[in-house]
Amino acid sequence: MWKRIVAYGTAAIMGIVCAVGFFGVFMITTVTGSGMEPFYKEGHCVLVCKAAYRKSIPEVGEVVALWNQVYSEDGEGSVLIRRIAARQGDQIEIRDNVFYRNGKPYTAYMSGDGEMEDLTHRTLGEGELFLLCDDRGSSMDSRNDAVGIVDVGDCIGKVCFP
Repeated sequence: MWKRIVAYGTAAIMGIVCAVGFFGVFMITTVTGSGMEPFYKEGHCVLVCKAAYRKSIPEVGEVVALWNQVYSEDGEGSVLIRRIAARQGDQIEIRDNVFYRNGKPYTAYMSGDGEMEDLTHRTLGEGELFLLCDDRGSSMDSRNDAVGIVDVGDCIGKVCFP
C-alpha cells in the first residue's frame, strides 16, 4: 500500500516539475489577426521558445513573438507574431513599395499586395530588429510607428512550432 502511495506521489511531483519546467521555457499562444497569412492562420496555436534568444541573436527570416502594447483589433496585451526582415547592422529602406535590406530587395515570405509607405535609409543599431507581416496588406509591424523598430529584449521568444 505504501509503495503505491509513494509511487503515485512521486509521479505527481515529477509531473508538476516537468510542467513548470516546460512552461518556464515554452509558451503556447493562438495566432490572432491575418498579418502572418498564409503561413500562420488566425486561430492556429504556435509554440514559442522563450529561451531562444538568451544567448543568441535572432536571424532574418525567423518568426518572433512579442507583447502587443498597442490598442488594436487583436487587443492590447495580446501576442504579436511577426517575421524578422532585418537585424542589427542591416541597412533598411522602403522605396517604391519594395523593402530593401542591405541594398537588395527582400521579398521572402511576402504575400498580399498592400502598399508600403517609403522609409528613409537607416542602419539598425545593436539589438534592433525590423519586423514585417508576411501579408504586406497588414501594417501592424515595424512600418507602423506604434510598433516601430523592436529591441531583441522585447521579444518573448522564437516561434518554433509549427
